Amino acid sequence: MSPSEVRSARARTLSPANLVIIAHGLSSFCLGLAFPYTSIYLAGKPLIGTGGVALFYGSTGMANLVVAVLLSTGRGRIPQVPLCVVGVVLWVAGYSALFAVATPPQVCAAGIAVGTGQGAFLAAIIPIVSSLVSSEDRRSVFARRFAVLNGTLAAGSLFAGLLTTFLGRSVIPYFFLASGIGMLPVGLVVIATRRATGQLDTNENAQTAGSARGARLPARALLTIAGPAAGLQLAAYLFGFSQFEATVPLVSVDLMHMPLFVVSVVLVVNIAVIVLAQRPMTKALERTSELTGLCVMGGLWTAGYAVAAALSFGSAELRLAGLIAFSALFGLGECAYSCSFHPWLISRVPPASLTQANALANSMMGIGQFSGPSIGVALAATGSAPNVWLTLTFACTVVTALLSSLRFRSTMPVPRHRGRRRSRPRSQAAPQHALPSDRRKRADGPAGPRRVQHGPTVGMVIDQPT
Repeated sequence: MSPSEVRSARARTLSPANLVIIAHGLSSFCLGLAFPYTSIYLAGKPLIGTGGVALFYGSTGMANLVVAVLLSTGRGRIPQVPLCVVGVVLWVAGYSALFAVATPPQVCAAGIAVGTGQGAFLAAIIPIVSSLVSSEDRRSVFARRFAVLNGTLAAGSLFAGLLTTFLGRSVIPYFFLASGIGMLPVGLVVIATRRATGQLDTNENAQTAGSARGARLPARALLTIAGPAAGLQLAAYLFGFSQFEATVPLVSVDLMHMPLFVVSVVLVVNIAVIVLAQRPMTKALERTSELTGLCVMGGLWTAGYAVAAALSFGSAELRLAGLIAFSALFGLGECAYSCSFHPWLISRVPPASLTQANALANSMMGIGQFSGPSIGVALAATGSAPNVWLTLTFACTVVTALLSSLRFRSTMPVPRHRGRRRSRPRSQAAPQHALPSDRRKRADGPAGPRRVQHGPTVGMVIDQPT
């Protein structure tokens, strides 16, 4: 490579968007340290116990949902970078407080801080990353971000497992301190890149000034445009992500009678597929629409659940093969999701309303995260692994069918209304020779000819998503 090519490659690597992704990956690694041990740590506290575990997750989820609702309805209007910084500060405070919690009220306060911080940070980080890249690079950047966050989260969990193996359980409290401090780099990088973010926002707003896409949408219009994306986010977490995290381990061990290490094998296979297949999947889908990528996601998840259902009737070896195949297919579906969902959401809303729309999607994600495991537990209560897998297969089939219908409607040509009159340019006056002179004078009035306006002139026109 020539020196100029080396400098160009280095500049791309150290671009503001990649710096944010790298810093977020470091934070994700630190979060992975505490991720597998939160329930164990809190349940082991004498005055907290298992009730404190439910209290922590409940307060975290409720605070996250409240923040998302406030932001999505426009009641909380904070610029993106300050919102991200506030989220980081609260996240740091919440996880650092877990280091020394001893009573249920302290657990509740820490959960509220963590949930509020997560809600604010997640609502802001997507628009910030989007503002740092062009529309052509958006899909690849979000795909890369998804792969980095998943890989670093898994690496943090594995590293925490090694530390507890050699140092014992006494090291677990320090994981929460590290998780809190680990959020600081992404906040500092966002602040450092705020000038680039502001510059891009200024340019984008200047290009869209005077158009509908530069205006903030009212709540009803936002729900109409971003509602399909929010609905998909709810379905993806109800029948996808939350089932993989909570239901699959339960079904694997209790209903399919797999050894405990199989849960780790399923997770490792999933992460490996995401890391290895993310780039090829993004390239395969880059010439297609985002909705096509989401249909691919639904099809892969449906196939994964169907394979697990079919092989759950067989021997232990076939059941293990079914779980591994499911994990791989689910990971491929996640690759399609990561390079399609957020670009699709971003393409549907004006830049000024992106934080609101992302908060709406995050609120659906929160509902899905905390409701999905209940669905899985209810299915597992039937005592039949095939029932669980087949029900999830049916649910993903319905989601895929709805996505396909939405994709078909988005590709249909807009019918032209033949009876609609076309407005004349202002330079072409309407012919008045058909009017008698006295009627023409009454129409003109004392101030001269009135200018006839065709079509509505009041209100905001919303561009249809492409």
